[in-house]
Amino acid sequence: MTHTQQRLLLAATSCVALGSAMLLRSGTAIGSRLFMNEELAHAQSRSVELTLAWLLVASVPALWFARARVVAAALILVPVGVLAWASQDQGGYPFSAWAMPAHAMRIAAPLSLLLVSFGSRDSDSTRAREANAWWIVRLATAIVFVVHGTEAIRAHPWFVDLTITSARELLDIRWTQATVERLLTIVGAVDIAAAIALLFTRSRAVVFWMAFWGLFTALLRVIAYGPGALGEVVVRLPHALLPLTLLPVITRIRAPGAVPSMQTARGDLII
Repeated sequence: MTHTQQRLLLAATSCVALGSAMLLRSGTAIGSRLFMNEELAHAQSRSVELTLAWLLVASVPALWFARARVVAAALILVPVGVLAWASQDQGGYPFSAWAMPAHAMRIAAPLSLLLVSFGSRDSDSTRAREANAWWIVRLATAIVFVVHGTEAIRAHPWFVDLTITSARELLDIRWTQATVERLLTIVGAVDIAAAIALLFTRSRAVVFWMAFWGLFTALLRVIAYGPGALGEVVVRLPHALLPLTLLPVITRIRAPGAVPSMQTARGDLII
């Protein structure tokens, strides 16, 4: 793993933790699950969410110390994964049944960091773990773009509202819902095409596009809805950071003399 990849992965995991903590402080499906299904009192449900939020915040500084990284990444992975599951379990919003795959990049960031930080440091073991970590990042990125692309094609109400509001706030354009739905069909098709290209090509242009689009769509939340949406922005920053972690890997594959196969002679996955 290069120094740049490590920094990007650490930054992505930090954003996942901080963004999730901000969401937990406002109330999430975890609290709803505890209150509605587990029959905890509302105050107890909120206490659990706030405790998880502080745990996530406290884990972020520990990520940047090698000796504490494995524990910190695990402490981030668990509540982030539970939040994705609870969002899908509780539902109550459009396309909530797709919450787990929609959160794939949020889960992939701490999971990949945990994978590359855990275990022995001998070259073969490290190389195999890193290769598998990049496959996790690659698959998670493709999954999220496919899910969001499909939601856009099917005119997700939140996407329609975000596009209309952003166009008005950013460009002073008043688009009709019909116009936005046609635009989202194109956007969705591009998202799905980018996901397929990421899986089956070695295009750096695709990686840069996905990073740009991930950042742009994350920032649209705060442009459209103001500072109250900052948590939604921060938790989506890995949509920009994770694709960039693949650039050195793609560069190595494209370099003269690089191994073109997706498997080593020993069968270890590589990108």
